[in-house]
Amino acid sequence: MIFSITSDMDGLAAFNLAAQNGVPALVLGLVTHATLDRFVWPKSLLIKLCAQIPGAILFALIWYLSIIILQSFNSSTLDKDVVLTAFMAPAFIWQMFQGVTLYGLATLASLAVSLNSQIDQLLQRLEEAEERLGETRRPSPRSILVKTQDETQSIEIDNIIIVTGAGDYSELVLKNQTILSTSRLGEFEARLPEDQFIRAHRSHLVRITAIAQTEPAGNGRTTLHLENGESLVTSRSGSRLLKDMVL
Repeated sequence: MIFSITSDMDGLAAFNLAAQNGVPALVLGLVTHATLDRFVWPKSLLIKLCAQIPGAILFALIWYLSIIILQSFNSSTLDKDVVLTAFMAPAFIWQMFQGVTLYGLATLASLAVSLNSQIDQLLQRLEEAEERLGETRRPSPRSILVKTQDETQSIEIDNIIIVTGAGDYSELVLKNQTILSTSRLGEFEARLPEDQFIRAHRSHLVRITAIAQTEPAGNGRTTLHLENGESLVTSRSGSRLLKDMVL
């Protein structure tokens, strides 16, 4: 369209001239991506940067030579010698500027493709690692041993409703009793299955399946109604953790 508008040539001649410019640029762009992807992008940042200047110059020169060769063949006939006609100085400078610009666009596109491929590979490795971790992960324990002042008791995890920290002690509210343990809340958090308990507050661990109902408590907090009839207001961070678990 540009050649047709800015000159007196017909549509076929304008298309031919556009193809002489566009086809070499497309081929060079594909070659540039293949070269960068194999030899440059895997290297260090310094090599990546240093490779761009000679790459841009080489791209622009090859594109320029391709155009004048195609134009020379196009303007010649079989009974005449092919004569290469160089561009005049202003046209040559403009052509080189376009070549460097096209190289920059090809480089950015190649980098985007390379980064996307690396991200896909990283995500795939993470998924494989998660699968291996899931295969080797031990099943959650059904009970824990709890230290009290007088003895050590075996407590079924499903019986725990809430664990409340109180300094060097922790209070365990079970379905049928309350126990005072000599272990800190942090010790319970480390030992209890993380997929079954939530740190609803800095002083409270709550078994997720013991939550009967929730409702907003204002200021980013949430009120938990537990299966034993008690209620607990979470912290803002505890409320966010709870929301992340809701489907």
